[in-house]
Amino acid sequence: MNGNPQDEQPAAAAAAPAGGAAPAAPAGPPELDRMAVKISHLDRLLGLTGEIIISASNISILQRHLSTSTANIDKNSMEMIKNVAMTTNRISSDLHHLVMDIRMVPIRETFLRFRRLVRDLAKKKGRQVNFEIVGEDTLVDKTVAERLYEPLAHQIRNAVDHGLEDPLDRKHAGKSPAGELTLTAYKKEGFTYVSVSDDGRGLDEARIRHVAVEKGFLPFSAANAISPQECWSLIMQPGFSTTSEATEISGRGVGMDVVKSTVESLGGEVIIDTAPNRGTVFTYKIPQLSAVNITDALIIRSGESYYAVPIGNVVATQSFSASEVHTTMERTESITYLGSIVPLHDLRGLLTGTPLSGSEFEDNLPVIIIDAKNGRIALKVSEFIRPQKLVLIPLPEIFSVRGVAGTTILGGSQLGMVLDPFDLIAMSSGRIMEATEGSFMDHSVMDVESEGEPVSVETGAPVVTAAEPGSGNGQAASPVPRPQEMMDESMAEEFFVEIQNILNDLNEEIFQLEKDPDNIRRVNTIFRHFHSIKGNFIKTGFTNVGTFVHEVETVLDQVREKELKVSQDVIDLLLDAVKSMEHGIAEIRAGRGYEVSDPELLAELARYKRAETRERTDSQPEDENFHLSPLGTILYFAKINTRGTRVYQSLFRIGPSFQETSLVAYLIVKRIALLGDLIDTVPSLDRIEKGLASEKLKLMFSSTHTLDEVNSFCERQLKRFYNVVEYENLPVE
Repeated sequence: MNGNPQDEQPAAAAAAPAGGAAPAAPAGPPELDRMAVKISHLDRLLGLTGEIIISASNISILQRHLSTSTANIDKNSMEMIKNVAMTTNRISSDLHHLVMDIRMVPIRETFLRFRRLVRDLAKKKGRQVNFEIVGEDTLVDKTVAERLYEPLAHQIRNAVDHGLEDPLDRKHAGKSPAGELTLTAYKKEGFTYVSVSDDGRGLDEARIRHVAVEKGFLPFSAANAISPQECWSLIMQPGFSTTSEATEISGRGVGMDVVKSTVESLGGEVIIDTAPNRGTVFTYKIPQLSAVNITDALIIRSGESYYAVPIGNVVATQSFSASEVHTTMERTESITYLGSIVPLHDLRGLLTGTPLSGSEFEDNLPVIIIDAKNGRIALKVSEFIRPQKLVLIPLPEIFSVRGVAGTTILGGSQLGMVLDPFDLIAMSSGRIMEATEGSFMDHSVMDVESEGEPVSVETGAPVVTAAEPGSGNGQAASPVPRPQEMMDESMAEEFFVEIQNILNDLNEEIFQLEKDPDNIRRVNTIFRHFHSIKGNFIKTGFTNVGTFVHEVETVLDQVREKELKVSQDVIDLLLDAVKSMEHGIAEIRAGRGYEVSDPELLAELARYKRAETRERTDSQPEDENFHLSPLGTILYFAKINTRGTRVYQSLFRIGPSFQETSLVAYLIVKRIALLGDLIDTVPSLDRIEKGLASEKLKLMFSSTHTLDEVNSFCERQLKRFYNVVEYENLPVE
C-alpha cells in the first residue's frame, strides 16, 4: 500500500508559478475510506461523548436558570450564553450520532459464521439442509452483533436437531427431502428484526402442554386454558424440554431461557410463530440502539430522589384528581386512560416500600404511565422535571437494585437513578422476573458448544498443549512458543487480526468454491490465503501448525495442477482445516500451545498426500536480472516520474536456520508491499509460490519513504523476524 503524505500537498501547491495555473497533481492511488479501529478506542470515544452530553446539559440548565433569575444580567451576555448552549447541544448531538454510525456494522459476519455450523450439524444428523441468508447488509451495533451469535447458534442447533425432519420423513410428508433453514435480518419502525425460520415439523402444542403439567410448570387446568402463544413461550422456561433424551447438540432443557434473557437484556423480545408440519419462526425484535449507554429520558422526582425514565417507555404524563383514582378492595388503585384501566402504584413505594405521604399531593396527582413488553402501569410521582439526553452508568454485577437499571448524572452534576420499566412492571404485579441478564460465556449452565462440539476439547481430538519436561514418553518437550514471547504487543495484535481476517475470507471463498468447483481463480485465492496463514504461524514459531497448513496447500496444489477435482470431500477437508485454525488461534491467543491432532482430519490429509516430484531448483535457473512485464514497465515509469516517490532495488539474503526459504521470501514480499507498490521480484512471484526461491531475493518497488526509513524498516522488521542476514536498498536515479 502506497500512502503519499498529505502534508506534502500544500508544499506542492506553493511551488506553482505565481499568477499561473498550478500543474495538475499526479494521480495517486485511491485513498481507502475505511480503517480498522480498536473497540477500546470506540468505548473511550463513547465515554467522552457522554461527558460532552453532560456538559451540554449543564450549560442548557444554566441558561434556563439565568433567564428566570432576578440577577441583573445584560442582554448581550444572555444572548452569548444562549448561543453557547445551542452550540454545545448541537455538537453533542452530532457527536452522539457519529459514534452511532461508527459502531454500526453489517450483520453479515455474524451470519456467515453459521454456514459451517449448519453444514456440520446436517452432516452429523444425516439431514439435507438448504441454508439461506437474507438481509446480511442490515446494520446493527457491533455489541449487538456479537451478543446475538450464541442465541442464534442455539436456535440453529435446535432447528436442525428438532425442527427439520429426516429426508425420508419429509418426502413421506410431501416435502422436499432437503429442509429449508433461513436466517433473516431487517429494520422496521425503529426496531431490528432477526429471525431463524425452518420448514420442519413445527412446535407440538399438545406435547408442550403435557410436559408443562408433567414437570410442574403449570397445573392441568391452567395448561389447558392458556393461549397458543403463551403455550409456545413455555419452551423458554429454565429446564423446560420436550425431548426425552439429550443429544450432544441439544435437548438438555437449558438454552432457550438464556436466549430469552439475552434478547431481553438488549431491550428486545422473542416472538414465536409456528404451524404443524409447516415449520417455526423465532424472531428477535430488538430496539435500534442509538449508542450503548446513551439514551433520551424523562427526569422525574419522587420525594427527595430524582429518577430518569427512558423516553421509549413513557406513554403519557398527566395530572389526576383524587376522584379519578379508583380503589378496589381498599388496596389496589387504578386510573382510566383512553378508555383502558391502568393499575396505579406509588413509585417510591415500589422501590423502597415506603410510599409518598398524602401531603405530597395537593389538588393534582402527577402520574407517569409507562409500558414494556410485559404490560403497562401508572406511577405516582412528585414532579415532572424535563426531558434530557443521559449517559447510563450500569450498576456493577455484584450490586443490583430491583427496578433500577443504573445511575446517571443529571443537570448540575446531580446523581440520579435510571429506572428499568420492565422490572418495575414485574414488581408491581408481584412477579419475579423469569430471566436475569445472563451471558453465554458461561458454558457450564448452557449446552452451547463451539460449532456443535464441546468447548474445551474437540470431539476425538483433545487439545495438545506444551508438554512439561519429562512428560509423555519420558523425553523433555520443548515449550511451545507464544506470540507474546516473540513479538511486542503491536506485532502480536497484528498477527491475530491478520490471521482472523484471512480465516473469515477463507470460509466465504470455500463456500463459493463449493457452488462453482471449476473456478480456478478462486482455487488460487484460497491457496494464497492458506499460504499467508502458514507464513504467519511459522513466523511466530508455531512451525508444527505451519507444517499442517503446508499439507493443506499440497491438496490445493493438486487441484491447481488439475491432478485432483474439487469434490465434496475436498470442500469438507478445507472447511475442517479452517475450523482447526480458528480453534488454534483461540488457544494461542489465550497463551496456550496448540497442535492439530484431530485424527480424522490428519487421516484425510494423508489420503491426499503425494510424493514430492517437483524439483526445488530448475535445470536452467531463472535469470537473476529484473525482467519487467509490459504492465510493470508502465508502473515503473509512472513511479519514477512521480514527485515525492522513489523507486528502489533491494537485495535480501535469507539465513539457513529459518523455515522454508520460499515461504520466508513470500513473507518478505508481503512486508515490503507495506512500504509502497511492488514492481518486480527475482525470482518471480510464480516461482516463489511454487517453492523455487533460494536464499537470495531481489525486489523492485516504489515508495514515498526515504532510504533511511526503508533501511530502518528492514532492520526492525526483516532482520528481526525473518532471519534476513544481509540486505541492501539502492534508490534508482
